[in-house]
Amino acid sequence: MKCDKLSVFSCCALLLLLALAPSAQAQTFNFIFTSSGMNATGTVDLLSGVAQSGTISVSGVPVEASPSTLISAAGNLLPGTGVAKNQNGDYLPYDNLVNFANNPILTGNGIDFGSGQYNSDHYNSLIGLWGGDVYGNPSPGLYTLFVGEALLDGGGNVVVPEYVYHSDAGTLTLTAIPEPSAYAAVIGVAILGFVAIRRRKVSA
Repeated sequence: MKCDKLSVFSCCALLLLLALAPSAQAQTFNFIFTSSGMNATGTVDLLSGVAQSGTISVSGVPVEASPSTLISAAGNLLPGTGVAKNQNGDYLPYDNLVNFANNPILTGNGIDFGSGQYNSDHYNSLIGLWGGDVYGNPSPGLYTLFVGEALLDGGGNVVVPEYVYHSDAGTLTLTAIPEPSAYAAVIGVAILGFVAIRRRKVSA
Protein backbone atom coordinates (compact mmCIF):
# COMPACT_ATOMS: atom_id res chain seq x y z
CA MET A 1 0.00 0.00 0.00
CA LYS A 2 2.70 2.51 1.00
CA CYS A 3 4.75 1.67 -2.10
CA ASP A 4 1.75 2.26 -4.34
CA LYS A 5 1.07 5.64 -2.74
CA LEU A 6 4.73 6.57 -2.97
CA SER A 7 4.93 5.71 -6.66
CA VAL A 8 1.76 7.67 -7.43
CA PHE A 9 2.97 10.77 -5.61
CA SER A 10 6.41 10.43 -7.21
CA CYS A 11 4.82 10.38 -10.65
CA CYS A 12 2.72 13.44 -9.77
CA ALA A 13 5.80 15.33 -8.60
CA LEU A 14 7.72 14.35 -11.73
CA LEU A 15 4.96 15.53 -14.05
CA LEU A 16 4.70 18.85 -12.23
CA LEU A 17 8.46 19.36 -12.46
CA LEU A 18 8.38 18.63 -16.19
CA ALA A 19 5.53 21.11 -16.68
CA LEU A 20 7.30 23.85 -14.73
CA ALA A 21 10.80 23.23 -16.11
CA PRO A 22 12.12 25.88 -18.53
CA SER A 23 11.60 24.87 -22.13
CA ALA A 24 14.27 25.10 -24.80
CA GLN A 25 11.55 26.14 -27.24
CA ALA A 26 10.19 29.63 -27.76
CA GLN A 27 7.30 30.67 -25.51
CA THR A 28 4.39 32.44 -27.23
CA PHE A 29 2.90 35.58 -25.70
CA ASN A 30 -0.15 37.62 -26.62
CA PHE A 31 0.38 41.36 -26.25
CA ILE A 32 -1.86 44.41 -26.11
CA PHE A 33 -0.76 48.02 -26.53
CA THR A 34 -3.25 50.66 -25.40
CA SER A 35 -3.11 54.44 -25.73
CA SER A 36 -5.44 57.39 -26.13
CA GLY A 37 -4.82 57.15 -29.88
CA MET A 38 -3.53 54.00 -31.54
CA ASN A 39 -4.07 50.52 -30.14
CA ALA A 40 -2.42 47.26 -31.14
CA THR A 41 -2.68 43.53 -30.54
CA GLY A 42 -0.44 40.68 -31.58
CA THR A 43 1.72 37.75 -30.63
CA VAL A 44 5.44 37.32 -30.11
CA ASP A 45 7.56 34.21 -29.64
CA LEU A 46 10.32 34.66 -27.04
CA LEU A 47 13.39 32.48 -26.59
CA SER A 48 15.93 33.33 -23.88
CA GLY A 49 14.75 36.94 -23.72
CA VAL A 50 14.84 37.55 -27.47
CA ALA A 51 11.81 37.93 -29.75
CA GLN A 52 12.07 35.39 -32.57
CA SER A 53 8.87 35.92 -34.54
CA GLY A 54 5.44 37.52 -34.20
CA THR A 55 2.73 39.64 -35.74
CA ILE A 56 1.03 42.94 -34.94
CA SER A 57 -2.26 44.59 -35.91
CA VAL A 58 -2.73 48.31 -35.24
CA SER A 59 -6.02 50.22 -35.19
CA GLY A 60 -6.84 53.91 -34.88
CA VAL A 61 -3.93 55.17 -36.98
CA PRO A 62 -4.60 58.80 -38.01
CA VAL A 63 -4.01 59.62 -41.65
CA GLU A 64 -1.95 62.79 -41.97
CA ALA A 65 -2.99 63.44 -45.54
CA SER A 66 -6.41 63.87 -47.14
CA PRO A 67 -8.80 62.17 -46.64
CA SER A 68 -8.58 62.42 -42.87
CA THR A 69 -9.89 59.08 -41.64
CA LEU A 70 -8.71 56.29 -39.37
CA ILE A 71 -6.80 53.43 -40.90
CA SER A 72 -5.11 50.24 -39.70
CA ALA A 73 -1.64 48.79 -40.07
CA ALA A 74 -0.16 45.30 -39.74
CA GLY A 75 3.18 43.57 -40.06
CA ASN A 76 5.43 40.67 -39.14
CA LEU A 77 8.27 40.82 -36.63
CA LEU A 78 11.66 41.67 -38.13
CA PRO A 79 13.99 39.02 -36.64
CA GLY A 80 17.51 39.56 -35.39
CA THR A 81 18.86 43.06 -34.86
CA GLY A 82 19.36 46.01 -37.17
CA VAL A 83 17.82 49.20 -38.53
CA ALA A 84 14.62 49.16 -40.58
CA LYS A 85 13.60 51.94 -42.98
CA ASN A 86 10.42 52.95 -44.78
CA GLN A 87 9.65 54.84 -48.00
CA ASN A 88 10.09 58.24 -46.38
CA GLY A 89 13.52 57.39 -44.99
CA ASP A 90 12.46 56.91 -41.37
CA TYR A 91 15.00 54.79 -39.49
CA LEU A 92 13.95 52.47 -36.66
CA PRO A 93 16.65 50.47 -34.86
CA TYR A 94 15.60 47.22 -33.18
CA ASP A 95 17.25 44.50 -31.10
CA ASN A 96 14.23 42.39 -30.07
CA LEU A 97 15.35 42.19 -26.42
CA VAL A 98 12.64 41.49 -23.84
CA ASN A 99 13.59 41.41 -20.15
CA PHE A 100 10.77 40.75 -17.67
CA ALA A 101 13.05 41.77 -14.78
CA ASN A 102 13.06 45.36 -16.07
CA ASN A 103 10.36 48.01 -16.31
CA PRO A 104 9.81 48.72 -19.16
CA ILE A 105 10.50 45.17 -20.34
CA LEU A 106 11.64 46.31 -23.79
CA THR A 107 15.11 47.18 -22.58
CA GLY A 108 16.95 48.29 -25.72
CA ASN A 109 15.85 49.56 -29.10
CA GLY A 110 12.60 47.61 -28.99
CA ILE A 111 10.96 45.42 -31.60
CA ASP A 112 10.02 46.26 -35.19
CA PHE A 113 7.36 44.88 -37.51
CA GLY A 114 7.16 45.40 -41.25
CA SER A 115 5.24 44.53 -44.39
CA GLY A 116 5.69 45.24 -48.08
CA GLN A 117 9.45 44.69 -48.10
CA TYR A 118 10.94 46.16 -51.28
CA ASN A 119 14.66 45.65 -50.62
CA SER A 120 16.91 44.23 -47.89
CA ASP A 121 15.82 46.54 -45.07
CA HIS A 122 13.09 48.83 -46.51
CA TYR A 123 9.35 48.35 -45.94
CA ASN A 124 6.21 50.09 -47.16
CA SER A 125 4.74 49.67 -43.65
CA LEU A 126 7.01 50.00 -40.64
CA ILE A 127 5.77 49.54 -37.06
CA GLY A 128 8.03 50.03 -34.04
CA LEU A 129 7.38 49.28 -30.37
CA TRP A 130 9.83 50.32 -27.65
CA GLY A 131 9.98 51.09 -23.95
CA GLY A 132 9.79 54.72 -22.84
CA ASP A 133 8.34 57.90 -24.30
CA VAL A 134 8.19 58.94 -27.95
CA TYR A 135 11.72 60.34 -27.66
CA GLY A 136 13.15 57.07 -26.37
CA ASN A 137 13.53 58.19 -22.75
CA PRO A 138 12.94 55.17 -20.44
CA SER A 139 9.95 55.46 -18.12
CA PRO A 140 8.47 52.64 -15.99
CA GLY A 141 5.27 51.27 -17.47
CA LEU A 142 5.42 53.51 -20.55
CA TYR A 143 5.78 52.27 -24.13
CA THR A 144 5.67 53.92 -27.55
CA LEU A 145 4.09 52.64 -30.76
CA PHE A 146 5.24 54.09 -34.09
CA VAL A 147 3.60 53.63 -37.48
CA GLY A 148 5.02 54.79 -40.81
CA GLU A 149 3.13 53.75 -43.96
CA ALA A 150 3.30 54.65 -47.59
CA LEU A 151 0.13 55.15 -49.64
CA LEU A 152 -0.08 52.48 -52.34
CA ASP A 153 -2.25 52.21 -55.41
CA GLY A 154 -4.10 49.08 -56.49
CA GLY A 155 -0.96 47.70 -58.11
CA GLY A 156 1.13 48.10 -54.98
CA ASN A 157 3.01 51.13 -56.32
CA VAL A 158 3.87 53.95 -53.92
CA VAL A 159 1.72 57.04 -54.49
CA VAL A 160 2.76 59.05 -51.42
CA PRO A 161 5.90 57.95 -49.48
CA GLU A 162 4.84 59.57 -46.20
CA TYR A 163 1.13 58.95 -45.98
CA VAL A 164 1.19 58.07 -42.28
CA TYR A 165 3.83 59.00 -39.75
CA HIS A 166 2.62 58.79 -36.19
CA SER A 167 3.61 57.66 -32.69
CA ASP A 168 1.68 57.33 -29.42
CA ALA A 169 2.78 56.53 -25.87
CA GLY A 170 0.76 54.04 -23.86
CA THR A 171 0.82 50.80 -21.89
CA LEU A 172 1.84 47.27 -22.88
CA THR A 173 0.77 43.93 -21.43
CA LEU A 174 2.08 40.47 -22.33
CA THR A 175 0.24 37.27 -21.44
CA ALA A 176 1.91 33.89 -21.82
CA ILE A 177 0.04 31.21 -23.75
CA PRO A 178 0.41 27.92 -21.81
CA GLU A 179 2.38 25.19 -23.56
CA PRO A 180 0.48 22.01 -24.52
CA SER A 181 2.89 20.04 -22.32
CA ALA A 182 1.73 22.01 -19.29
CA TYR A 183 -1.90 21.08 -20.01
CA ALA A 184 -0.87 17.44 -20.42
CA ALA A 185 1.00 17.45 -17.12
CA VAL A 186 -1.94 18.94 -15.23
CA ILE A 187 -4.31 16.37 -16.75
CA GLY A 188 -1.84 13.61 -15.89
CA VAL A 189 -1.60 14.74 -12.29
CA ALA A 190 -5.39 14.85 -12.04
CA ILE A 191 -5.68 11.30 -13.41
CA LEU A 192 -3.02 9.95 -11.05
CA GLY A 193 -4.69 11.67 -8.14
CA PHE A 194 -8.02 10.11 -9.09
CA VAL A 195 -6.38 6.65 -9.34
CA ALA A 196 -4.78 7.09 -5.93
CA ILE A 197 -8.12 8.01 -4.35
CA ARG A 198 -9.83 5.05 -6.01
CA ARG A 199 -7.19 2.64 -4.78
CA ARG A 200 -7.48 4.04 -1.30
CA LYS A 201 -11.25 3.55 -1.30
CA VAL A 202 -10.96 0.00 -2.66
CA SER A 203 -8.37 -0.92 -0.01
CA ALA A 204 -10.56 0.51 2.71
